[in-house]
Amino acid sequence: MHTNKIGLLGEKTAALFLQQKGYKILYQNYPTSLGEIDIIALENGSLVFIEVKTRSSLIFGQPYEAVNNEKLKKITRSAEIFTNTHHELPLKWRIDVVSLVYQTSSASFAVELLKDVS
Repeated sequence: MHTNKIGLLGEKTAALFLQQKGYKILYQNYPTSLGEIDIIALENGSLVFIEVKTRSSLIFGQPYEAVNNEKLKKITRSAEIFTNTHHELPLKWRIDVVSLVYQTSSASFAVELLKDVS
């Protein structure tokens, strides 16, 4: 499967996975001046900014390993921009990562959720 198609399917899979875990999806692919926030959701009274990382193999490591300190700083700044313009939402927020690996043998994803990675 083509890389872009795997990425799009990964984002859809991540959203469904999060909904099954009790997250209420507010926005997907939310644009900010610093880039896009993959998913913004509510979970247990907290606002959650979710980075989705999808890979088709583990040759370059787990997908979540791509969320380094620089990426976390960018997500944090984007989250601050969002919260400054959405005062109706909870002040308490965190960053989660959904890590997906596409398994060609089963044409499905292995999904891992990492909470509060900041």
